[in-house]
Amino acid sequence: MKTRTYFLLMLVAIIVPVACLATLGLSMLLRFEREARIRSIEEMANSTSLLIDSEIARAEAALRIVAHSQEIRTDDFDGLYRLLAATRASPLSWTLVADYNGNGLINTLVPYGTPLARNTGKWAAKIYDAGEARVGGYFIGASSKRGVVSVNVPVPASAGRKYVLTQIFDPNYFNKVFQRHALKPGWIVGIFDANGISIARNRSADRFVGKLVRPELREASRRQPNGVIRHATREGIEVYDIFVRSSLTNWTVAIGIPVEEIESAVRLATWYAAAALLAILGGAFSIAVFFARRIDRALLGATSAAQALAQGTVVQVTPSGLQEADGLLHVMHRTGLALARESAARAALEEEREQLLAMERSARLRAEAQDHAKDNFIAMLSHELRNPLAAITTAVSVIRLPELPAPNREKAWNIVVRQLAHLTHMVGDLLDVRRVLSGKVTLQAARVNVGELVKFCCDSRMVANSKDHEWSVRVVDAWLTGDANRLAQVIDNLLANAIKYTPAGGTIAVRMHCADEGAGAAAVIEVTDTGVGIAPEVLPTIFESLVQGPTTIDRSQGGLGLGLSIARGLVHMHGGTIAAESEGPGEGSRFTVRLPLDDRGADNPPGGCPPNDTQ
Repeated sequence: MKTRTYFLLMLVAIIVPVACLATLGLSMLLRFEREARIRSIEEMANSTSLLIDSEIARAEAALRIVAHSQEIRTDDFDGLYRLLAATRASPLSWTLVADYNGNGLINTLVPYGTPLARNTGKWAAKIYDAGEARVGGYFIGASSKRGVVSVNVPVPASAGRKYVLTQIFDPNYFNKVFQRHALKPGWIVGIFDANGISIARNRSADRFVGKLVRPELREASRRQPNGVIRHATREGIEVYDIFVRSSLTNWTVAIGIPVEEIESAVRLATWYAAAALLAILGGAFSIAVFFARRIDRALLGATSAAQALAQGTVVQVTPSGLQEADGLLHVMHRTGLALARESAARAALEEEREQLLAMERSARLRAEAQDHAKDNFIAMLSHELRNPLAAITTAVSVIRLPELPAPNREKAWNIVVRQLAHLTHMVGDLLDVRRVLSGKVTLQAARVNVGELVKFCCDSRMVANSKDHEWSVRVVDAWLTGDANRLAQVIDNLLANAIKYTPAGGTIAVRMHCADEGAGAAAVIEVTDTGVGIAPEVLPTIFESLVQGPTTIDRSQGGLGLGLSIARGLVHMHGGTIAAESEGPGEGSRFTVRLPLDDRGADNPPGGCPPNDTQ
């Protein structure tokens, strides 16, 4: 596993718990933020409920004062009406005085003396019998013919009258309470009584006031005095409904805030916190990655240095800023220097050993080749000696016959003479090659016209040639210092090879010309034939005396195949070169001899040979 992977795992091991804790924290923040906003709305609901309670308490207090008034005790309804009408603060609120049977006595909503409803029910008797003030729920007023609510205060028994004073409120009266708070347009504020009937509402009051609220809200308000529920309003809006039930009126104030409004605000705050957390984590991650990369680069540098050290390269120290890694690089550098010195010494010894082995192999191969060539040469020499000796033996046996005819005897003597000449030539070749290769040949230097010498050799071979070859000889006069006999031997060997390996009717072309070789003029002798050619593998060893191929030693042609070796040695002794060319078997061959011309004397003009040639 790579170092950066370990660092990554370390970062993951650190970041994952932090991220989990951050997620938990953000979740808690989300919940706390939601609860905080709901608490602020709950405080508004409490404030609204207290305001309503204060209005109800004020009305109740006013009714109690009236209940103890002299007008009640004396049934001065005219004076009481004037008093109540004078203290009426809002057209949306009025006062009703009813007797025990629910018969209306006065009502400030209508002029005094207006007939009022009779026997409206037992509600007055119940309140009077209870002896305490009560806040009623929503009902339809007998005189106003509209939905109203009321605060009912019984007249004390000490007054001697069984009356009930009722302060009646139009639901719109409580709109002023709603207006005391900065309510957003999407908020829904409502008041409903203990039976779940809407008393007042800031939105769609004409549609929903006097009707039951949502069952879940009604049930929740009955279970607990305050709380929060999430539900759909009667308009179909998903809201958080924060409700508070008053212990004084038993009414419930509910403020509905659209869920999206709460959640969007909560999400925004949470996103800000998350963004800050991510920025902090990102900064920490970047710093960790920065230092991790420095460590990783240092370790990679150490790894590269180790690999270079394994390959025998001296490690170059590049400071990484990491003390341990730099120390390791310094140690590797010193180790690399020591290994380089040792490798150099070992390489020198190895090179010397390889050279010795190569020399040994080369010497062994040369020795093996020489042994093999000697074996082949001895076998060939035995064969070549056996043939003329057998012919001589046979011819002598014939000569010794007593009654041999004279012509036959003469023919036998010719065979003996010819085979003896052949033996003499072979022995001469053997002696020559030994002397040439050992450097024991002494040249008889003299001024030689190479052109005349070449022409003489060609003329001699053409006279003795029995194969009816087509000859082409072109020479020029050129002088050099050399041994004429040895040069003639070189030319004669080349001509003999051309004649030997060119079938009857073939062409032998001899050309001698001059060429400027840079270091001086040279005589160039070319012997070209259309004979059997030379195989490519034989060309490199064609001039070897013992290591040679089948093309140079053709048993059917006779000879020891030493002529080219002798020719090369003699040419080299004259300071020249000899080369062989051939396109392959059956394509003929060309032998080229280059001999340096003598630039002394008037026979060779400066800069080369005379332009004339002779055919």
